[in-house]
Amino acid sequence: MSVVPNVTCRRCHRQYPAFRSRCPYCGTKKVREVRSATPETDSAVPGTQASRFAVETINWQMLIGAVLLLAVIIATIVLVSSKVSAAVEANPGAAQGEAAGDGTDPGGTMVSAPPIPTEAPSPSPTAPPSITNVQILWKWYEGHDYSGTGFTSDKGVPLTDFQVSWYPTNVTAIPKWSSSDESIVTVSPTEGNVVTITPVGESGQTATITVDVNGETRSMPVTVK
Repeated sequence: MSVVPNVTCRRCHRQYPAFRSRCPYCGTKKVREVRSATPETDSAVPGTQASRFAVETINWQMLIGAVLLLAVIIATIVLVSSKVSAAVEANPGAAQGEAAGDGTDPGGTMVSAPPIPTEAPSPSPTAPPSITNVQILWKWYEGHDYSGTGFTSDKGVPLTDFQVSWYPTNVTAIPKWSSSDESIVTVSPTEGNVVTITPVGESGQTATITVDVNGETRSMPVTVK
C-alpha cells in the first residue's frame, strides 16, 4: 500500500501521485477536489426538525418585519393627511386660491385672497317731526287763540304784535301770512313770527288772515267796524 495517495487523471484516467500538479502521462493539470463543509449545527442539515424550525422562524421574522413596515407607512400617511387638513381648516381661502391657480404670490408663498369690500348702506334720512298744533296769538291778550274766532276792529287802526306759535317748538319753520282780500284787511310782513294786521275796507266787510307753518295752516276772520 502506497503512503502517498494517488489521483486519477481526468483525461487519460491513469493514476499518479497526488503531490504532482500535472499528469505525467498526458500532461493534464490536476483539478483540486472540492470537499463539502461539514455542517456545524443540526439546523444547517436539510430535512431535520431543527432545519424546518429555522426556516419557519425566518418566515415569521420576515412577516413581522413586513407588517411593521406597513404600519410605519400607514402612520406616516395619516400624520401627513392630518397636518394638511389642519392647514386647510386654518386657512380655507388660501387652499381654494391654490386649487384655482391664483392662491400664490410670485415667490410661491400661499396667500389669502383679499376680501371684497362691501359698500355700507346709506342711512335713511330722518323725516323732521310734523307740526301738530298752530295758534294765532295777540300780545295784548296772552293765552287766547284767535284761530277761527276772529275779531272786529276800526278801519285804519293797525293791530300790531300778532304772532304765531306751533308745536313741537323745536321744528324750524318760516310762517307765511296772507289775506283773502287785501282791499279789506292787510298783513305785514308776509313772512315771520310777528306781523301787523290793518283793516282798510268799509264798515261791515270781512277778510280772512291765514298763516301757513310748514303746511299746517290756521285762519282768523277780521271784520271792519
